[in-house]
Amino acid sequence: MAKRVLLVDDEDLVRNYVRRALASRGWDITEASDGAAALALLDRGFDAVVCDLKMPDMRGEEVVKRIRELRPAMKIVVITGSVSNLTTPIVPGVEVDGFLIKPFGIDEIRELLEKLVNS
Repeated sequence: MAKRVLLVDDEDLVRNYVRRALASRGWDITEASDGAAALALLDRGFDAVVCDLKMPDMRGEEVVKRIRELRPAMKIVVITGSVSNLTTPIVPGVEVDGFLIKPFGIDEIRELLEKLVNS
């Protein structure tokens, strides 16, 4: 059975890149272009969520906090193009399972997700 990922990013280019990278390895990808849409999709039984931090309306930090509240065991990977200080938590007060800095390689995201959902 294919592993299922919810991909949350407001940039079409990023969603297309990640979707192609994961679909080529048999992952089932559901996309959301904003946080509200992502939260509405959580009941679909995902193995992991990949969420951008910088999005309009509902910021990624809030999306990740809500996912952690609603689905405490969900594997969450944060992606971001802005890392001003790596000594602070990616999402203050919330533990994430991994993070990638844009631009990241196809193999990086595949390997990280495969490691998380197969552990």
